[in-house]
Order: sequence, then structure tokens, then C-alpha cells
Amino acid sequence: MDFLLKPLDPEQVTEAVNRLLAYLRPFEVGSLPSSGDRGSGIPTADKMRFSGAANKLLPVTDVDRDQIRLLARREVVAVLRRERRTWVHTVREEFATYYPLADLMSWLGGDPFIQIGRHAVVNLQAIERVTHYGDRLYHVRLRDRVGTEITASRTGAARLAVVLKTQR
Repeated sequence: MDFLLKPLDPEQVTEAVNRLLAYLRPFEVGSLPSSGDRGSGIPTADKMRFSGAANKLLPVTDVDRDQIRLLARREVVAVLRRERRTWVHTVREEFATYYPLADLMSWLGGDPFIQIGRHAVVNLQAIERVTHYGDRLYHVRLRDRVGTEITASRTGAARLAVVLKTQR
């Protein structure tokens, strides 16, 4: 289908992946650019619309290492929407993406992931501590590099309360 020569340029990798996906999924609605699309119109990994199934890997751009990383569901600690970006947190790193939160929620596909706020989805297995204060108010601390803390919304707190009661 294609070949890449070292040193690798992230845009060349993205373009090669796009051509491969267009070849493998030619009839998918809203498919990625085809091999005829060249130039600055090629989106980077985190700007593509991601609609992968739960068993697919999520491409994210690792800016510090100037490379594209592929994340599995099990690596994700949380997905948070802030500052007009969607941040994918793993235990060791955070990746800023432009993926819509709804697409990532669909990819994560439920258990062990739960939406605890309008802009927050967390992996239940990555919760370090849950602090209950007041009526239906929860504060969640995650097991990631920075110890991310999230206050659950009312609806998210209700979801979290159900999960916590079933785990007792």
C-alpha cells in the first residue's frame, strides 16, 4: 500500500495511515482523505474524526516526543473536556486532542468507564479516592501522574452512587 523512509515525519505517517484507511474502508460515510488528497489539508492524528470500535487503537499526538501514539482503552484513566480541547489522560501522560467527547465516549464503550460530568469520563479502575460531601456531591481523585481531581455533576454523582453501592 505504501512505505515510509526514516527519518519519519508525523505528517507522512498520518498521510500513510489515511491512505490505508481509505483503502480498507472505501464505503464508510465521512471517510478520511483519500490518496489523492495531499498538502496542508491532511489532518493530524488528533484532528481526525475518530469513530473506531472499542477494540481499535486511538491515535494521539505526543508533542513532546514528536510522534503519534496509539492508545488502547485499558490505558485510558480519564477523558476530560477543557480549554476547547479534549484531554486523554493515561497513568503517565496527558494528550490534548480535538476529538469530540461523544466519539471518545462511544469508543470507550461503557464499563469500566462512567461519565461523571458533562465534560468528564473516568475509568472506575483508575479512581484512587472518592470523597462524598453533602447531598449527592462527590469529588473524585484519579491515579494519574498529576492526581487529577474532578467534582462530579449531580447526574454524574447519581451514576457514581449507583456504582459505589453495587461494589460494596
